[in-house]
Amino acid sequence: MSLLKPLRRLYIKSTDLTRSYQGRDTKLVAFYKVWSRCYDFSIGLDPAYRRELKRMIASVVRSGDTSLDIGCGTGISTLLASKIAEHVTGVDLSADMLRKLERKIRRRGVDNVATICGRFPEALPEGVSFDSIISSFAIVHFTPEQRKTLYQRIHGLLVRHGRLGLFSARGEIAASFETREEVVRNLELAGFNGIHIEDVSDIYRIVTAEKP
Repeated sequence: MSLLKPLRRLYIKSTDLTRSYQGRDTKLVAFYKVWSRCYDFSIGLDPAYRRELKRMIASVVRSGDTSLDIGCGTGISTLLASKIAEHVTGVDLSADMLRKLERKIRRRGVDNVATICGRFPEALPEGVSFDSIISSFAIVHFTPEQRKTLYQRIHGLLVRHGRLGLFSARGEIAASFETREEVVRNLELAGFNGIHIEDVSDIYRIVTAEKP
């Protein structure tokens, strides 16, 4: 376990190498076409990832919820949320990552998860709303300027008193992520309140907020 802390930091710092991909859909799709092959394996190397992700989900997703998972990838967070919510929609830009999730859905007989392949939020049907929205390591793929609009769109998709949960790394460690100050400012500008930030397991950050 003593090796995990420096390895986590090294891994998160390495994400700065893909900073040029932010907001560039074609590059992201190509990157995840390759990364999808070993994504679940790499995530599984750090037990803190799933543990802290599960904590975030439990803090915002409630029984009976209609939930959205932004940048759902291979569905690690989607499937955890599906154990609590009534229905979960996972949206992701990468068809390769989604194929991994869809195989898990079929293999496990999960009947309350739907997937959408496309760019968030444009890929979502018009008029949808959600009780809770979660996202894990997806906001990092938007540019700092795009994030301001992104949080506004998320706010608009939530019902009154809807809840947002974010799980990612700390911008104070890796520049591709938001700092504590940036995420609070962006969420407040979008109209969220009840913002709570918790730094956990060396590099990770849990953010929760509510739509008034």
